[in-house]
Amino acid sequence: MKLKIMHPRFLALILVVFISATKPSSAHDGDASGVTLYKNTVSAAKLHVQPERSDFQGFDQKEAFKTSQDAIGNQLGDYTFLSSSGRVLRLSDYRGKPLVIDMIYTHCPFVCEIKTRNLDALKLSREAFGNDSFAVLTIGFDTANDTPEAMGNFIKRIRMDTKLSNWEFVSADADTIKNLSKDLGFVFAPSPNGGFDHITQTTFIDGRGRVYQHVYGEEFDNKTLLEPLKNMIYNIKANEPGFAGLSNKVRFFCTVYDAQTGKYNIDYSYFYGIGFGILISLFITWWIVSEYHRGHKQRKLHDA
Repeated sequence: MKLKIMHPRFLALILVVFISATKPSSAHDGDASGVTLYKNTVSAAKLHVQPERSDFQGFDQKEAFKTSQDAIGNQLGDYTFLSSSGRVLRLSDYRGKPLVIDMIYTHCPFVCEIKTRNLDALKLSREAFGNDSFAVLTIGFDTANDTPEAMGNFIKRIRMDTKLSNWEFVSADADTIKNLSKDLGFVFAPSPNGGFDHITQTTFIDGRGRVYQHVYGEEFDNKTLLEPLKNMIYNIKANEPGFAGLSNKVRFFCTVYDAQTGKYNIDYSYFYGIGFGILISLFITWWIVSEYHRGHKQRKLHDA
């Protein structure tokens, strides 16, 4: 009687022990089959993805440089921008004087910030070139993110002194950036690691709205940056008629680069030296002529 009462419990106990013993083995088999399935899936995915990735050539620096150089002489279209302060600007607003264009994207971690900070050296020579002799546009080419607000935050992040006149940080729509980039020879592409791969160029536009020169890299000495600006400014001013044009030609020769300060200054000492040399030459000539005439008179008196 006692056996009959214990038998169902005994069977249940045996069943529990059996399930407990077999469960880890089933879990292990499940894990093994899951890992195998994962590996097979990844392998299959690689077989499909790898050929597509092998066709991806990435950002071609040589081709980008060639495209950039081929753009020299291009005439820029009259594009419209929105400044960080909300003002509407057009490229035609800058005709008649040189324009420096700085293409950036605001989420760029290092390069764009360094390059734009270095452009701050442009302020150093405004006294020599003239306060209103050129302008600067920093343009955000990531149209999905480079809004006027983002451009304003970029100014704050890099701690730019916005007191410099004629320097605007602007946004534009996708079509404008596409067409402007083509005009400038500016090449950029989404990076596999996020952000963009792009050629690091600063572009100088002449007074007629044509690409004059590119300066490459994010770090450059001041003279490399300022020399094309000097040449463009005085090419415009030297063509002015009359005395103004002559005066600007003299000013061009007297605008010299000071390596210690990193800026151009007006130095008339060269012409002062020429003038002094001319005066000395005239004085020597006068003295020689005077001495000749005096000697000639003395000889006449002696002969008499």
